[in-house]
Amino acid sequence: MRTKAFFRKAGVFFCSKEIFEDKVLSIRFYKYFLIGLLIRVVCLPFFFQRDIMSTYQRAALTVFNGVLGADFQQFAMHILHSAYLFFARFLIPDSGRLASILLNQDTWTSWIDFNNFDFVYRTLTLFKLPYLVLDIACMFLVIRLLFDTEPEKRLRVFKYWVLNPLVIFVTYVFARHDIVAVFVTLAALLLAKTGKKYWSIAVLAIGVILRFFPVMILPFLVVFLARKKKDYIILFSIGIAGLLALEAFSNIYFGRSVIFSLLNTEHFDYILSAKIDLIIHDSIFIFVVAYFILVFSFIHQKEKTFSLFLSYCGIVYLLYVSLCYFHPQYLLYAIPFLALVFVKRNSVYYYHILQFILLMFVLIYWGDLVTKFLFAPIDIQYVLYIPGPIPLVNRFYDPVKFVNIMRSMFTAVSLWMAYLIYRESKRKSELYMDERDRLDR
Repeated sequence: MRTKAFFRKAGVFFCSKEIFEDKVLSIRFYKYFLIGLLIRVVCLPFFFQRDIMSTYQRAALTVFNGVLGADFQQFAMHILHSAYLFFARFLIPDSGRLASILLNQDTWTSWIDFNNFDFVYRTLTLFKLPYLVLDIACMFLVIRLLFDTEPEKRLRVFKYWVLNPLVIFVTYVFARHDIVAVFVTLAALLLAKTGKKYWSIAVLAIGVILRFFPVMILPFLVVFLARKKKDYIILFSIGIAGLLALEAFSNIYFGRSVIFSLLNTEHFDYILSAKIDLIIHDSIFIFVVAYFILVFSFIHQKEKTFSLFLSYCGIVYLLYVSLCYFHPQYLLYAIPFLALVFVKRNSVYYYHILQFILLMFVLIYWGDLVTKFLFAPIDIQYVLYIPGPIPLVNRFYDPVKFVNIMRSMFTAVSLWMAYLIYRESKRKSELYMDERDRLDR
């Protein structure tokens, strides 16, 4: 009985009292959570994508060689991983061998040595463990964004996060660290919901210095929170304060600009990848146009409800992956907002599943590292010699054309999802206005 009471109290604290007062809902909650947790635990040790090794290779330069600026472009995220590796290494037998592997700068031999490392499963589990902790935290944050008096809908939001294939793939198979910035972003949104506008912007500023992508919703958050004209200046200043502080530190300590370094990387060019060339040097960057149209649309909304604000945030990230070159982890930033939309309009969820399937085809042209090599820890020799997806597709059709067809379909699905979200949010906004006018009369 004490164990049961403990889990009930823990569930009420992390999730919702209403869910645990309903026996049916509480059973469904545990079912979703345990199934989701089982899938995640299975993925922890057995899937390996090169990017997670690169992250910890840079951390190893700091931990074992004292090179603080091993990744100065993502300095805040790098420090977090370095601090974690400093303690995690004591849980890995033969950490000296692991250090030599991580410090080996030859991409190919270090990858092979890591897969052949005797404790590769334990190492991968430990490398991904912080992501699991933050992912679980995100599960319980996202359900608090909306539906305060509707436990059934909250539970559905929980399900759409816990069992979301893209969340699992990006965090545990592709093993990217964007879940860290997503967690911080969700914390900022919850603070915005409770009216703590300065704290909300400050926390989002932390998210921006961890990963650049939370900055995309900064103008929308400022517009949502601002009540007076001076608020726009104050809130926006707080929002970019973290980035400016990081820039100042970078210039003082490293002697170079982190902002201009980022602006000159190919990753920033992704934003500008879709364009219309006019004449001579004139070009129109499509995403930039779409982004500011969306900002202007939100500014001119008469009633900027929290639900409407969240819908616009989801549309931003859908527009980005629709119109720009992107990596799979970038789509993770849309999932908290999409999970809320799925509850309001279930058909969008089925488009999201189609979106995920198409994404798997798009990844084919990224090559073996993100396809067959994901399974290398299980049997590296077998994985090395089986044919990859590109040669298989090439037997029947040009792989470039095939992937670009899938990419075009992915864009169509993503834009259609953005349209459905906009249409639904507009309809809800009109109903809200009509109801308010009726009460005023």
